Amino acid sequence: HMYIFMIICYLLMVLNLINLAICGLMGYFNFSILGANHAQFGLFSILIFVLTETLVMYFFIATGKSIKTILSQKKDNTAHELWEKIKYIKKIIFPHIMLTITLVGGLYIFYFGYISSNIMNESTPYSWIQAPFFFIALIHHIWSLKVKNDSFRLQIDFIYTQRQ
Repeated sequence: HMYIFMIICYLLMVLNLINLAICGLMGYFNFSILGANHAQFGLFSILIFVLTETLVMYFFIATGKSIKTILSQKKDNTAHELWEKIKYIKKIIFPHIMLTITLVGGLYIFYFGYISSNIMNESTPYSWIQAPFFFIALIHHIWSLKVKNDSFRLQIDFIYTQRQ
């Protein structure tokens, strides 16, 4: 079941990357998809994005809890050292997940809260921030995909070695 859950996380992470790219292109070229304008597609994208990032965090929390249970049943002194490895993986991945959610969520709030609400007003003095903000969020999201992949690999390797 763990592998199926992980595969679902991977599929959703790819969908997130595609949604972010499409949303960026929609903002730049001003087109719609299946009748959804940029704001509507952006709302869909941010909902899927937050769901995905939450599921990824849940994967590490749930498997970490299972590992802690397994380690508590060990009779040797290696349990503490092994648990420190799991905590290390969480220390790597959780900050990246939270930063990605903050950047992409902040981008959504900035664009649709500030720029879209002031679109009729000719003077939106901070609208130039949107494009660099998007690229920073996109680049960090791409980097976080690598971090997530490495963390998934470490967690699965750890679980696999403990089962043997």
